[in-house]
Amino acid sequence: MSNPRNGDTKPPCLPRNGLVKIPTQPNGLGSASITKGTPAVKNRLCQPSSVPAILSPALAHRSDLPIPSLASPLSLAALAGVSSPPGASLVGLNTSEGLEQPSPERLPGSPSERQLAVDEKILNRLFWYFSACEKCVLAQVCKAWRRVLYQPKFWVGLTPVLHTKELYNVLPGGEKEFVSLQGFAVRGFDGFCLVGVSDLDICEFIDNYPLSKKGVKSMSLKRSTITDAGLEVMLEQMQGVVRLELSGCNDFTEAGLWSSLNARITALSVSDCINVADDAIAAISQLLPNLTELNLQAYHVTDTALAYFTAKQGYTTHTLRLNSCWEITNHGVVNMVHSLPNLSVLSLSGCSKVTDDGVELVAENLRKLRSLDLSWCPRITDMALEYIACDLHKLEELVLDRCVRITDTGLSYLSTMSSLRSLYLRWCCQVQDFGLKHLLSMSSLRLLSLAG
Repeated sequence: MSNPRNGDTKPPCLPRNGLVKIPTQPNGLGSASITKGTPAVKNRLCQPSSVPAILSPALAHRSDLPIPSLASPLSLAALAGVSSPPGASLVGLNTSEGLEQPSPERLPGSPSERQLAVDEKILNRLFWYFSACEKCVLAQVCKAWRRVLYQPKFWVGLTPVLHTKELYNVLPGGEKEFVSLQGFAVRGFDGFCLVGVSDLDICEFIDNYPLSKKGVKSMSLKRSTITDAGLEVMLEQMQGVVRLELSGCNDFTEAGLWSSLNARITALSVSDCINVADDAIAAISQLLPNLTELNLQAYHVTDTALAYFTAKQGYTTHTLRLNSCWEITNHGVVNMVHSLPNLSVLSLSGCSKVTDDGVELVAENLRKLRSLDLSWCPRITDMALEYIACDLHKLEELVLDRCVRITDTGLSYLSTMSSLRSLYLRWCCQVQDFGLKHLLSMSSLRLLSLAG
């Protein structure tokens, strides 16, 4: 078995945009990827395992033991625990499931060593030290290891990412067959990210995943061709979905949102969908009374849309991210602070028309804010930082990336904030050495980024 700690092999995967992408085989076939819930663990997914070598030498160095290398590529078939039909060629899948898995009696070594290698109490503790990629490989070693690793507790917080080409097997006659998703169901995955899927693909997914009706809580569709009809069917059939993400889906319309959104949804993310404008926000505000989190990237949303939120949402919604909403001005900020007074997380990143007056409105009315993102707001000056320092006493994170008009004077205002733990000043070109001296008195500051 290759050891990723000895420096002569590369880690089994490389992080990119929060995803753990498993390298493809030399034959060019695709592979599957997994995303983790927190940024810290995203990085750990790609690190070599730090678990000590507790397996006996007889197991660790036997070259004839059919254990795959932890640095080897892993396919969707391996992740899902499915085997290919006899003679079938797989599109976008690399599978080793057809190989016979050794039973505990056939493992090398003395009887005591074999017993140690399949002791479930030991394995239940040992497998926590491995990354998600390594767990997928280890589950192929033998039935005993798979039985332990396929417990849902080892996969909490992971979201399988499935591309269209990975959802079908090509049969000898050229026909396509939807892959088995039973391996995902055994591990209890309650969230999926589907990339490039159509209405038909989503219907097939619902029919073939045993937990789709009630057990799936989170669905993410990226670069999908889903239409109004497909969106309506998905949310009607998948009654357990409470978190929905639509990214790069340009075939559904605002009418589709009106017909499909369900009051059970508590978190919604919509980005890079060209048909989303003010009417879409009206649908969201009227149909989702229990909304707690809204992430929106829409170039055609105006100030009017931010006045649609109801008093019910003003009580429940605590996170609002408006990213690159270019048409939002200070008038929209007025509507927002009066409609959603209980926000604890607010992002106006890329809302380039918001000025210091808009920040003053935020500081005076949203006193519960713990995170504020004003990156890529070129009209923000030191005056806005004075408003923030005076009124937002609970603020723990402040992002000011690309606020090019901020100077050392603005940092002197921030130095009085006793609660601030994270400060991002990336590409703030007017911040100099003298301004950084003001930050020395901030005993609670734990993260400072001056990149660029």
